[in-house]
Amino acid sequence: MVDENKVESIKVIFLGESKVGKTSIIQRFIDKEFDNITTSTIGAASFKKIYEINDINIRLDIWDTAGQERFRGLGRMFYKDAQIGILVYDISSYKSFKELKDYWYNELIENSPKDIGILLYI
Repeated sequence: MVDENKVESIKVIFLGESKVGKTSIIQRFIDKEFDNITTSTIGAASFKKIYEINDINIRLDIWDTAGQERFRGLGRMFYKDAQIGILVYDISSYKSFKELKDYWYNELIENSPKDIGILLYI
């Protein structure tokens, strides 16, 4: 059992349009399973995964944000203290790529800590 008091925590936030696969990527990472039928995230969902690396327990606090336009304003509260931002788009959807470039990247940069790491996931 992991002692929660001896855990380094890293906050990771997934961003991108609705239906690009953010939830599927996270579920595959957490549960090592893939479900091709998922429902849209409303607001945000939180997941945790703990790893032991070189005798250090690291907890990833993973936030899956909703991509629908009506929930975009809610995302800003989840950017606080994020250390890693993962931008996701659907390679078969130019719109999802364009929105990533035109909206999600800027949203992350403007509302997250200055030293955030950013990854692009296709």
